[in-house]
Amino acid sequence: MSEEKKFMDDKKIADVTPEDFIINYLNNTSEIKGIEDVSAAYDAIDRVLFLADVDEESAEAISHLIRMWNTVDKDIESEKRVPIKLYIDSHGGDITAGFTIIDAIKMSKTPIYTINMGSAYSMGLCIFVAGHRRFSYPHASFLFHEGSGGMIGDAGKFKNFSKFYENLLNQLKTFLLDNTKMTPELYKEKDRDDWWFFADEAIEYGFCDEILEEFI
Repeated sequence: MSEEKKFMDDKKIADVTPEDFIINYLNNTSEIKGIEDVSAAYDAIDRVLFLADVDEESAEAISHLIRMWNTVDKDIESEKRVPIKLYIDSHGGDITAGFTIIDAIKMSKTPIYTINMGSAYSMGLCIFVAGHRRFSYPHASFLFHEGSGGMIGDAGKFKNFSKFYENLLNQLKTFLLDNTKMTPELYKEKDRDDWWFFADEAIEYGFCDEILEEFI
């Protein structure tokens, strides 16, 4: 029987732990790969995802992995599933790509923890807010603003885009009001400017659930 067979013998993918991976890796020294490959494989087993730039590529990758783990967990009750941890250090990016990630998080029956490890700015903040539980490193920071968009084209196309973009911003507003302690009055006060804040204010205004004192 091969070592690979022994590694997975009598186990489902959902039952494989990072400890299993390390033991298997150390027992197969002939197949040792670069540290980046090892780290990526470990993160996959540990259900760890990372978000930096919010774009189509990151949205596709993260939503795909969320769907994958929900498929793996399909026979496990939601409250017994191992959470997916999405670490965020993001200056934001594309709104439509961000909504792809937000929708995947919200549709996930497997719990998803969002963790601000440095910066959750603009669309990165909105994705952070979507987490089923939301954690922050003690010195992480946050940025809320309405965002900006633009296009080049004739007046008719610009008018159509303006309506589309206005609808996007309204969806974003509804999402934030539903998932934080922001009031419509506070949103109106802050949406035309850059509102920078730290973890303690994130707790106060309902963006974050807990400031971490140790790794989770």
